[in-house]
Amino acid sequence: MKYQENPISFSDRNELWLSLRNGEREGLEGLYRLFAHELFKYGLALVNDADFVQDCIQEVFIDLWKYHQNLPKADHVKVYLFRSLSHKIYRESKKRSKWKWEELGEDGPHPLSVESKEGELIGMQQEKSLQIKLAAGLDKLPLRQKQAIQLLFFEQFSYEEVSKMMGINLRSVYTLAWKAISSLKKYVVSMLVGLFFFI
Repeated sequence: MKYQENPISFSDRNELWLSLRNGEREGLEGLYRLFAHELFKYGLALVNDADFVQDCIQEVFIDLWKYHQNLPKADHVKVYLFRSLSHKIYRESKKRSKWKWEELGEDGPHPLSVESKEGELIGMQQEKSLQIKLAAGLDKLPLRQKQAIQLLFFEQFSYEEVSKMMGINLRSVYTLAWKAISSLKKYVVSMLVGLFFFI
């Protein structure tokens, strides 16, 4: 199943959320169209298994419908949905023993395809080979660090929003991001040194 970019405007999200809370199926369907593509990209950044991510997204929306009467007010709809997917992936990953949440070994998922923002993270987006190496470096990060980087730099959530989504305090978000960026810098430097000696 391929997700499409959604045609619904940004301003409709609160109205759709209210509709869902009132038990109207149109609200659920509208939110799905609005966010499924972004959720899918985010899920794939955490675990490189499209079927698994699709299943988790489906379950998130099934839960939304099942518990619509207990949903909070529409203050941060996107944050709520991303957090729900994060928790779903975490729980299902543990159940299936498919991925380790804290650490991914050498045999973890294959490197992600690199988007321009990943190159911006270290200011070297012109070098395609470097971006591929950076993607491999991102893939080697502990998954919590990878999640923080994905939310902060690719999804462009604030540190405060990421704190809520990951269920950790603000200081921990800064620490995760700092460790991830430090690891990526070391990885890129060692790769460049190796490339220099090879040349």
